[in-house]
Amino acid sequence: MADFDAGPTLAAVVSRTSEVVETLRSLDEPGLVAPSELEGWSRLTIACHLRHGAAALCRMTLDALDGRPTSFYPSGRAESRPGTLEPAPGEGPSEVVESLADRSKELHRVWGSVRGADWGRVVREPKARPDLGPLPLAGLVLTRLTEVEVHGSDLGLGLRGWSDLFTDAALRFRLDWLNVRRSNHRQVDDTLQGSWLLVVSEGASQLVTVSGSAVRSEPADRGTPATAVIEGSSRDLLALLLGRPTLHPLRISGDPAFGASFSLAFPGP
Repeated sequence: MADFDAGPTLAAVVSRTSEVVETLRSLDEPGLVAPSELEGWSRLTIACHLRHGAAALCRMTLDALDGRPTSFYPSGRAESRPGTLEPAPGEGPSEVVESLADRSKELHRVWGSVRGADWGRVVREPKARPDLGPLPLAGLVLTRLTEVEVHGSDLGLGLRGWSDLFTDAALRFRLDWLNVRRSNHRQVDDTLQGSWLLVVSEGASQLVTVSGSAVRSEPADRGTPATAVIEGSSRDLLALLLGRPTLHPLRISGDPAFGASFSLAFPGP
């Protein structure tokens, strides 16, 4: 991500975060604890998750700049994550929203101080607790933009759809990320062996191949042979990678059953 332009992406994070926070602030307590469109999560669960993400990414940024190993869940996902999805003891729903706002502002402040080549610094996790995999510091910004864009829609409160900036940047990032992070916390069907050619209706395409335990994701020509071809818009292919509903059905050719199995091999997000 040597060509990462922090300005527009940071601005998009700040703008979407503001939309999410102000929308949550407009709700009374019953509205905050009501179910979201994400199965099993209330709107308050989403607020808690976004709050943890702001604090974790801020800490990870500072660690990476100082050359320290760092992790989104310092004690490991299984042990740490459940507690990040609920308020602290005695904390009210509106207090969670204000804490989300405060921690987000601090994250934005820290990212605003990062300059030039520092965005290429590699964020490395402790070897005993891999989760995100190694990625450049710029990847944390795209991870946060993904959180606020996608979970903003998950709230079910009429926020605008995913922005073009997010869709374009996140699709490239997620396709490349498949090379190092197939899935570290979801069950994967590793019996699926073969290739999927993901064709963006607007032009580009990507060949994703599973051979044994190895995954390779690389740009490819539209006519590259593959076990199955999946074609759709940038937005809908990104939804496939993130485990979210598409706006329009994806078009599958070649081996239809294998094509439909992509989410079993790459359950996302």
